[in-house]
Amino acid sequence: MHRELSVPLDTTYLSTVRKAVVEIAVGARFSAQQANMIALAVDEALANIMEHAFPEIESGSAGQQIELILDANSTRFEALVRDHGTHFDPREAPEIDMQEHVKAGRKGGLGIFLMKRIMDEIHYTLKPGSHNELVMVKYVDSSKPTAKSNGPV
Repeated sequence: MHRELSVPLDTTYLSTVRKAVVEIAVGARFSAQQANMIALAVDEALANIMEHAFPEIESGSAGQQIELILDANSTRFEALVRDHGTHFDPREAPEIDMQEHVKAGRKGGLGIFLMKRIMDEIHYTLKPGSHNELVMVKYVDSSKPTAKSNGPV
């Protein structure tokens, strides 16, 4: 299964993205639970881009879009996320100590943490002068607690 979406910089479109991810993942024989977890990881990636990669652009502004390419079959799901925003390498994000995070009463800041826990592979590439690409992969039969990546994510 394959689907390509252009997502405006507006969080109201995230529900459409989640539905598409779940539809494709379930159609490719992922369990409903796995499909929902994959949708959460993709949602976090897009929400982070919307919030942090375009600080000068107002939410919902026309023009800028996030490209999302979803591919799935009976063994794997892949989401490629491409944006033209500010460069941010998730491998540079500090590790989160969940106990300290909860103790401090923090509620946000868990996007990369969740993506790493849910997906089996995470790859980030900066195309200088062009765009950022994030590829996340989930395998049907995976039971790994953390993601593999092209370097620590």
